[in-house]
Amino acid sequence: MNTSSSSRDTGEPDLEPTHTGPSSAHASRGTVTNADKPTPPSLSGRILRRLVPYVVTLALVMAAGWLVWEVWYLYMRTPWTRDAFVRVEVTEVAPEGVSGYVTELPIAENQWVDQGELLLRIDPTRYQLTVNQVRSELEVARVTAQMDRDFAQSRVTAGDAVSSEETQAYQTRARASELEVERLEAALALVQFNLDRTRLYAPVSGYVTNLNLRQGNFLGSGQTAVILLDASSFWVEAYFQETHLADIQPGAKAAIDLMAYDRPLTGTVVSVSKGIANPNNNPGYLGLQSVDPVDAWVRLAQRIPVYVRIDEIPDDLPLSAGMTAAVAVGEAAQQVLNPVSLSDRLRKWLGQRL
Repeated sequence: MNTSSSSRDTGEPDLEPTHTGPSSAHASRGTVTNADKPTPPSLSGRILRRLVPYVVTLALVMAAGWLVWEVWYLYMRTPWTRDAFVRVEVTEVAPEGVSGYVTELPIAENQWVDQGELLLRIDPTRYQLTVNQVRSELEVARVTAQMDRDFAQSRVTAGDAVSSEETQAYQTRARASELEVERLEAALALVQFNLDRTRLYAPVSGYVTNLNLRQGNFLGSGQTAVILLDASSFWVEAYFQETHLADIQPGAKAAIDLMAYDRPLTGTVVSVSKGIANPNNNPGYLGLQSVDPVDAWVRLAQRIPVYVRIDEIPDDLPLSAGMTAAVAVGEAAQQVLNPVSLSDRLRKWLGQRL
């Protein structure tokens, strides 16, 4: 019986082995479907990719140009300067007409003193002795003058018993005694005044600074003993370019930005200096004016001092003379005090750092 024919007759499928040789595997790997192919970029994507570098470059150029404009505006169009310093009135205390060794010194460096407070005392011994001596002489002179007056009056009442020449002599003697009393009274006032001046008191309220005096040192008449900084006299000296003076007038409001603190102070322009030194004004040979042979191609604007009063000093903001500050006047002052726009904030930032 034929086996192959019987299998076809029964209707069962023929199971033949599948051949998976190297050629078949190579063919399956080389087949690529549409899903695996990369999608090409769209037209808008290609345009955007090309424009991004140009847009970034343009933005950077515009930002740099804006920054340059702000710096130029800050320097050339705004009454603003960072060449400013805090100043204060200095009071030198020195003995007048007295000298001696310092016996009391109740103050220290940087100490606060009130007006009228004792600063130091000079040894008063010899001045007290002089006062006692003159006072004793004055008492004697007063007794003598009273006796001379009484005696002269008695000669007058004696009438014809005393000659007119003798009466006049007694009256002259009484008058001389009175003048001696007046002289000693003036001398007593002077020595008492010198005794009082052995005590030195603070003429203003402020801070003691640069105290080099020590108890036991000898202090001469007119020699500076104590230096006081008047606490109520702090002000700012700002040096503005002469090209900005047209926009600066006395009474104008100013903003004072101290380098030491991150909050501005308000001020008022008091005055503008009327003169600065001329470097070519020094006398030369035979007293003639000495002029440097310089032909300046670029003329630099001179800086003129402008005096600004500080309106109010906060208690928690200690000032020291010599502090560095930046000062803006007018509209620029408002930009520093109350920056609103981004431009104002940038100008304030530049003013603090340039």
